Amino acid sequence: MKAATKEKRREKQQGLYGMICHILILELKHCPVICIVSLLLTIGTGVCTAANVLFKQNFYDSVESMVKGSNTLSFALASGIAMTLFLVFTLVLQTVSELMQENVSRIAEGHIGRLLNEKACRIDPIVYEDNRFLDHINKAYTGIEAVVSVVDSALVIGLVELSYFLFMGWYFFSLKPMLLLMFGISFLPAVIGAAVRRNMYGKLENHAAPYRRKYEYFEKCLCSREYAKETRLWRGEGYFKKLYEKNLDTYTQLQWKTTMGVERVELALRFLLLTGYVGTIICMFYYMVQGEIGIGAFAAIFSSLDQMFGRMENVFHLRVGSITQNFGAAQNYYAFLKLKEREGKENVSLDRKIIELKNVSFQYPNSADFALDGIDLTIHKGETIAVVGANGSGKSTLTRLLTGLYLPTAGTLTIDGVETAKVAPEALYRNVSAVFQRYQSYKMTVSENVTISDMEKEMREPRDKGETVESALEKASFYYESGKLTEGFESMLGKDFGGTDLSGGQWQRIAIARGLYRTHGMIILDEPTAAIDPLEEADIYRRFAEISSGKTAVIVTHRLGSAQIADRIVVMDGGRIVDIGTHEELLQRDGKYREMYYAQAKWYVSDCVAFGQR
Repeated sequence: MKAATKEKRREKQQGLYGMICHILILELKHCPVICIVSLLLTIGTGVCTAANVLFKQNFYDSVESMVKGSNTLSFALASGIAMTLFLVFTLVLQTVSELMQENVSRIAEGHIGRLLNEKACRIDPIVYEDNRFLDHINKAYTGIEAVVSVVDSALVIGLVELSYFLFMGWYFFSLKPMLLLMFGISFLPAVIGAAVRRNMYGKLENHAAPYRRKYEYFEKCLCSREYAKETRLWRGEGYFKKLYEKNLDTYTQLQWKTTMGVERVELALRFLLLTGYVGTIICMFYYMVQGEIGIGAFAAIFSSLDQMFGRMENVFHLRVGSITQNFGAAQNYYAFLKLKEREGKENVSLDRKIIELKNVSFQYPNSADFALDGIDLTIHKGETIAVVGANGSGKSTLTRLLTGLYLPTAGTLTIDGVETAKVAPEALYRNVSAVFQRYQSYKMTVSENVTISDMEKEMREPRDKGETVESALEKASFYYESGKLTEGFESMLGKDFGGTDLSGGQWQRIAIARGLYRTHGMIILDEPTAAIDPLEEADIYRRFAEISSGKTAVIVTHRLGSAQIADRIVVMDGGRIVDIGTHEELLQRDGKYREMYYAQAKWYVSDCVAFGQR
């Protein structure tokens, strides 16, 4: 029931009215005073802008009366001064209103960005393996600014422009109802044009997003620090430039084709708008000649007519154009918020006394093959399990299922008898730590790089922060290099923000320390020591075995020598478990493990012989 209500609310938000309500509620919640003042100023700007026509009419009437001798020069001057002062007041009000609106919009943009990031955290991680989802999230992040732009334009139209045109409509009607009719007819072309733009730009966003994501990626391959070394070394600039230009050209062509279509429609509609403009002037001239409206009213309307049609053009070409152009992107934002989230019981306490996989299979999105196929495995609390196998055998996929990041496609994975599919992610991740092969090098301090894995640890376990960080670094065999990290734990890492960069091996030790720092009953090391030499790796694993005593540990490694510290070794091949046993048991069998072990041993023997000959 709760999920259905949330789904219904998300559907309403995708409409223009829903977007406006959503953003206004956000603004009123987080900055109520500024929001209310901004809305009042916005309405006041529209009314005051329109009210200037009354001051104009009063001034022109006073001049006419002065010429006829009915009024004095001082009265005409007073009318002119009043008109000027009101105009200045209107300009000041408009400036203050725009500043307030800009401030409120930036606040709203920050909060809808936060909602998007929170949503991304709640979505099933497996969707990040789907390229269609990557297009989806790219469109959603583009939609953050689009939502604000759409709502800003809608509020300006609804509060400023609508106030202006309602006031002008009342003024026209008070003079002659026919003038209001002519003015109303002028709106039709603009309304039609807005509908056409909305439809065409909505289709453009859906077609263009994949090409935008690609050219942005290839631009990153050309320009970012992350890719700079390899791109330059392999002389790949020309290749990436071609891919960048190809996708950018396609994206630009799609935009150009849409823009041309919209402008052709706009050109035809502008002729109709011009007809309404000319028709209004003719009607006013006729009524003035007939003596049905005064010269002051004629002059006031005539001097304001360009402004009125200019504002009409601004409303439907720029404001409504902005809405229609950004509406598709804005809807993508709300469509993203509608994506299904992982659900399950949150108040589940998992001690992980026993983890059982029964006939578990797993298939990645858009893949015809199973990464895991018919896995049966039982892990008891306190065991150290090593998982070995060739690349692509399913080792890393298995660890992601054990952590709860992924759920089985078929079969069941239970922890203490509870299926992981029925447990909320927060409960699954609790008391679990992991260090992955593709770890992150955060551009933050040493301390932040370590403690980010468990930011609430200090509250749960009140201890000296420096002591716990130092302990984790020591367990990971991380030691300060001479002349570097002069500020100790508070030294900034990474050159992006003026810090010190580390070697690949040192960064890996930081990642291992991060995993060890987190409070855990089970820890998974998924080949985190690739950049560390075998001797140091063996030392780290020996330390790890000591640290993990009494805890469940899973080690994924391609160096079989390191697997010997495990209680059991799981041998994988082609997504299946082909053997399980201790190091000694597996060597006695004529199986995959023995074949791999002696193949690696030959390499080490060859290296030693070659070293001895040198």
